[in-house]
Amino acid sequence: MSGTARPGGGAKDGTVGIVDDHPIVSYPLAEALRRAGHRVLEPVTAVEALPVGGPGSVVVCDYSLPEGRAGAEAVAHLTARGWRVLATSGVAGREQVLGVIAAGAWGYVEKRYTTHGEYVHAVGVVSSGRHHVSSLLAALLLDDAAARPLGDADLSTRQRAALRALAEGDSEEEVLAAAGTDTAGLEAALSGAFALTARRRRVNRLSPRELDVVAVVGCRGLGLKETARELGIRPGTVADHLEAIKRKYLASHPEEKDLSPRAAALRWAMELRLC
Repeated sequence: MSGTARPGGGAKDGTVGIVDDHPIVSYPLAEALRRAGHRVLEPVTAVEALPVGGPGSVVVCDYSLPEGRAGAEAVAHLTARGWRVLATSGVAGREQVLGVIAAGAWGYVEKRYTTHGEYVHAVGVVSSGRHHVSSLLAALLLDDAAARPLGDADLSTRQRAALRALAEGDSEEEVLAAAGTDTAGLEAALSGAFALTARRRRVNRLSPRELDVVAVVGCRGLGLKETARELGIRPGTVADHLEAIKRKYLASHPEEKDLSPRAAALRWAMELRLC
């Protein structure tokens, strides 16, 4: 059974939506999900075209969308409208994948090597109120914890054990045994691991004044004195902000080894679409 997504309406409980700009991908997936017993809306190419989600509603959302919101912004929009998001992509990098998890996605599926059966399984997991963690995502969550540790409040022993088992491709029974818990305990551990991913990014979020400096230095290329005059602050304060901007960029992008403060401001400006 299918339905057409119309903005402003509401999806029924357990409905599945698909947002993807490639019909050759979205329509066969929709058919596979229908055959598995899901109520599936007609695929759309923009998140804004979906109705409000109902309890248990899941949307499979591609990362790269040419229309409307995309990436983490699309996930946050869908989450705010009541959807559980299963993000997917064939091109997203490490930070982009972790970004959609931090924005509220319930799981991530890599397009290139995933069968329709695996998508159906992932949708079923998320529809039941559990997080879907592939071996790739588990490895990324562990790497993120190693690159941006939060001290004593970081991943617990149980969370690390569960993620290691998932990263190795263990069965659910093996994951439960490794973590020493039951299904409910495993879901609590995974939910907490997702929340920590979001917290790592909040720790390194730019302040409003730092965003002002990024916009002036990164987008307009002004120097310390010109930026200070523009923002009504001292040149030394601008320099301090640039150092903080650099530190936060490097902490949020552990693959980068070093950048000048001005280069970091430019990178932030491009990523945040401030220019």
